[in-house]
Amino acid sequence: MRKMTLATLLLLSFSSGSAYSAIPYHGKHIEYKQPNGEVITLVLEGNDYYAEQRTLAGRLVIYDKDLEGMAYAKVSSDGKSLVSTHELASQKPKKQGILSASKLVTQPQKGLTNKAKQSIIRKNRDALLKIKDPNDYLRSSLSVQKKNSTLSGEVKGLTVLINFPDEKSAIDRSQINRFLNDLNYKEFGNFQSIRGYFKSVSGGKLDYTNTVTTYYTAKHNKAYYTDPNVAFTVRTQELIHEALDWLEYQQGFDFSTLTTNNNGLIKGLNFMYAGESDGAWSQGLWPHMGGLSPRFCADGVCTDRYQITNIAQSLSIGTFAHESGHLIADWPDLYDYDGSSQGSVASYGIMGYGGVGYRSKYHPTPPVAPLRDLVGWEQTTELNPAVNANAPTGEIISQSGANQAYKWSNPNNAAESFYIEAIHRSGQNSEQPGSGLAIFHVDENGDRDNEWHPYIQMEHADGNRDPENNVNQGDANDVYKEYGEFTATLPNALTSKGTNSLWWSGQKSGLNISQVSQPAQSISFVSSPNQAPSQGGNDNTDDRVIGTYTGSINQGQSIIEPNGSYFEFNGQTVFAGLNSTANTDLGLFLYQLVNNQWTLVASARNNNSQPETISYSGGKGYYYVVISSYSGTADYNLTIAKQQ
Repeated sequence: MRKMTLATLLLLSFSSGSAYSAIPYHGKHIEYKQPNGEVITLVLEGNDYYAEQRTLAGRLVIYDKDLEGMAYAKVSSDGKSLVSTHELASQKPKKQGILSASKLVTQPQKGLTNKAKQSIIRKNRDALLKIKDPNDYLRSSLSVQKKNSTLSGEVKGLTVLINFPDEKSAIDRSQINRFLNDLNYKEFGNFQSIRGYFKSVSGGKLDYTNTVTTYYTAKHNKAYYTDPNVAFTVRTQELIHEALDWLEYQQGFDFSTLTTNNNGLIKGLNFMYAGESDGAWSQGLWPHMGGLSPRFCADGVCTDRYQITNIAQSLSIGTFAHESGHLIADWPDLYDYDGSSQGSVASYGIMGYGGVGYRSKYHPTPPVAPLRDLVGWEQTTELNPAVNANAPTGEIISQSGANQAYKWSNPNNAAESFYIEAIHRSGQNSEQPGSGLAIFHVDENGDRDNEWHPYIQMEHADGNRDPENNVNQGDANDVYKEYGEFTATLPNALTSKGTNSLWWSGQKSGLNISQVSQPAQSISFVSSPNQAPSQGGNDNTDDRVIGTYTGSINQGQSIIEPNGSYFEFNGQTVFAGLNSTANTDLGLFLYQLVNNQWTLVASARNNNSQPETISYSGGKGYYYVVISSYSGTADYNLTIAKQQ
């Protein structure tokens, strides 16, 4: 029943969609039919707010209204946009000797600068998400949507199915209902349903279901809504209003049964239409998330943001899950909009690229621990004694997939913290790039498009910053494994663009993680708060002797000294001398941090002769020693010193 009271309107704020939301495209292929009948393949890089489209040969293309098709493009003279060359793009080979813009290129054509992209992104983002409603003047901000509140219990969304007079979907309502709501869903190669995904990643706290309508048949043929000459979203929003009016006036649907936020705005509003998108990026019914203008109001509630996508011939949950993260949890995107990097979290989280990969689109990765904590799904233990007087120390156990993480908060900045969680490639985490201990540096004031200071930075264990440098979307070396350390200087001592436990201000946080165990479902590590990293005996590197270490070693065992950690060396030549029990065969190995990687730089093995010694002129840096027993059980004495 369509009924709104003034009291209800006064409870609505101007906008609740504070989190930016866009679908990421990285190498996505689409087929586009040109006006001459030729079908060309386009490759997309970008998102809902800005994407560059290229032919397989790397040429930029944009829609040319005069040609009514995709034309080759070039950067405008002012560098702020792409303009048409007025030559229709083609994949047909040209006659030999004739040069044209369609000639194959060995390198992709250079597009806009990051600065130009950012300007377009801001404009397009505002156009997509801003809601213009003539009734909004009645609304006040007296009731502001609470953020960071627990998202739990039953959340009910709406998914409206749409056919066209000239095109019907091959997938029926029951299939889409299972895709969204079944708890034992495996169709089309999916690992689970949308409901199953959120139930899993929330640790059972959230039960997100969707009411799935029967198919609404649109008033016009599909081409009317996909007309590329009409501004993007105009016909989309016309179609959405058609469908909602049909649902209210002809179907008698009670919109008050849907879950709303504190301002009475519907959380989960989804539309799925028959067939392909039938257009290029940002044309017609291109899948996207937007704000519905004007709002549709009925039964005491109103619309806010929506997502719309095509059904095609199969279903995969990744993108729907990503967009639902925006709609129902208000999570932000964790990838870089301007394309200057892959973001820091990259494929390790659903709000990065963890739901759009070849496999992860059927089996999305979970949201990272800070986002789970944001909505109350995580049991988080504070490790900083300056914040928690009862903070645990020593060996700590973290369990993958248990919605349990550790946190190291900045006592002088409530917006900044480190999160620590175990990741094992099994179950919900199967499509993670690697198994090990993941560490995330959170700053609520970080900039998503600044890859060197984002909202959430993943502290990559190899220190290489591959996703930030556009090398990859995350790999197995980004998580901490056996012997991994995270301190003020490791794994990367750089004060900028580095991976270490410094606060963004450059001050030491006091967080030191060492003795990480082998990757497994449970991972142990040692937290030694407010202490300098172990440097082997004493901190005075001006003395010749850095440290002396004694212990026992069994045959086949390897031991890291000093004390399972590393030492900092300020001299020129490192000396290591090992004495051990007679009739044993020990090896001595010296490792140095070289280009952010631990590298074997010297070794000694005298086959039962005593002692083993190393003299290595590596200069100032970070080192550790490995003692290995090839034969026998031995007591040993190791001296690490400067050599004059």
